[in-house]
Amino acid sequence: MFSKSEYERRLKGFQAILAQQEIDGALLVQRADTLYFTGTAQNLHLYIPQTGNPLLLVYRNMERVLAESPWEAFPLTGMSKLPELISEHGHPLPKVMGLEYDVLPVANYLRYEKIFSQTRLVDISYPLRLFRAVKSAEEIARLEENGRVYAQLLAYASTVLRSGMTEIELEGLLEAKARMLGHETMLRTRAFGFEFHFGGVVAGPQGAISGYFDGPVTGLGASYAHPLGPSHTPIQAGDMVMMDLVIAQEGYQVDATRMLVIGEPSQKMAEAYQLSCEIQERARLALIPGRKTGDVYAELVDWVERETPYAGNFMGYGQNRVRFIGHGVGLELDELPTISKGAQEILAPGMTIAVEPKFIFPGEGAVGVEDTLVIEGEKGARFLTHAPKSILRV
Repeated sequence: MFSKSEYERRLKGFQAILAQQEIDGALLVQRADTLYFTGTAQNLHLYIPQTGNPLLLVYRNMERVLAESPWEAFPLTGMSKLPELISEHGHPLPKVMGLEYDVLPVANYLRYEKIFSQTRLVDISYPLRLFRAVKSAEEIARLEENGRVYAQLLAYASTVLRSGMTEIELEGLLEAKARMLGHETMLRTRAFGFEFHFGGVVAGPQGAISGYFDGPVTGLGASYAHPLGPSHTPIQAGDMVMMDLVIAQEGYQVDATRMLVIGEPSQKMAEAYQLSCEIQERARLALIPGRKTGDVYAELVDWVERETPYAGNFMGYGQNRVRFIGHGVGLELDELPTISKGAQEILAPGMTIAVEPKFIFPGEGAVGVEDTLVIEGEKGARFLTHAPKSILRV
């Protein structure tokens, strides 16, 4: 839980957006959004009026909400009670009310439409996500602490990696160690149908296997039902082992990738890895407040196409290439902004972005680096993850 002043800052900032867009209030139900404003992950509806304190209407568990949140809370026995409770607690019924259209089930939307029959419902999801993209000093400190956990985990990986162990065995050991270091198992994403876990430990040719996952590296996965991440395939000497993991503590997540190998990497893989590190540094220097994220993406892709021999393998290959190099991280793994083709977000101080340039070679594997950075000033972004970047040879 953060300080009350932090939650007050968030409330006032979002209320300014409501006033600017002439929205009387917002009704939020998505877990990351309600956690952000209340400090609790319990089951509740959060009504934020354009002025005044937020209204926490709790299904369960009231005791935990009162212990965890700085705001007053009241019981909610059914969705039909929402208009009545809003009025009872001193707020006029909104003429215009914002909802999280991007994550709200249609069935729930139709119920709200019926319950608030005199209210015009509008989408508040994009302004809300863009507001949350800019992190406070307290949030950035929590993300940086997660980066220290990843560095410890990388050092541990070098002590347990051995030839013949499976990808799943290695990831299992890493996850157990991460839990001991404070990692939480709950990883939150916003995209529909985006199932995710601890991350991806993939080795050798499995690193180049594509799938449904909208990312450069998918992996074979445990089975046809879970076709993402590590598989039961043994790791062999010379395989490039990608350790792409998410560390989460108190809800906040960082994303980082490093490479390991038993023995020595091939010259091609070593060269491609060094290029990924150079691309990431170019990205860091380009991430300056005021720049459009789509322009940064175009600039980096242009450099790869002009200056490297592996442009056809950058961020995937063939029809499986993805059109991004970085994504926002925080309470969710897929936050704004994205360093992607055509993206229109304007970089601002406090935005936190995972930058992940990677090369994928069919039948051989994948190499790349990833770090979470924070946008600061004219000298470029600052790393929040600080693990050594050289290929870890075991």
